[in-house]
Amino acid sequence: MKKSCTTCSPCNKFTVWVALPLLVMVAILFMATSQNVFSEIGVNIPNEAAEPSCAESGSCFLPTEVTLGIGETVTWTNDSSVIHTVTGGNSEDGFDGSFDSSIIMGGDTFSHTFTESGQYNYFCSIHPWMTGTIIVN
Repeated sequence: MKKSCTTCSPCNKFTVWVALPLLVMVAILFMATSQNVFSEIGVNIPNEAAEPSCAESGSCFLPTEVTLGIGETVTWTNDSSVIHTVTGGNSEDGFDGSFDSSIIMGGDTFSHTFTESGQYNYFCSIHPWMTGTIIVN
């Protein structure tokens, strides 16, 4: 009498060698999607940012300088009641084309994901004394 495939030792070994790597791949995929693979960094725009004195104290964007990796996201939160922008470039030369939030109302946010390494300066086009820097490694 012929044995069925379910009791065949070579078939069982083949099933284990095919199923085990598939299960490992599914587990890795699940872990990668259930956790934020790339981090999100927050920058706050405090209420005092509308005053030029924030430039002297370095408190226009908190933190003023952020270092992150390629593929990471920065989210700016306007914690003030005054409108602001987050505009790539500087107040002397203006917008450099890298990113621009347009107007961020009080309580609103703006996020940007950085996909290339480099140093990105930014400012508020409404309050040009407000400046910050993103460094992407």
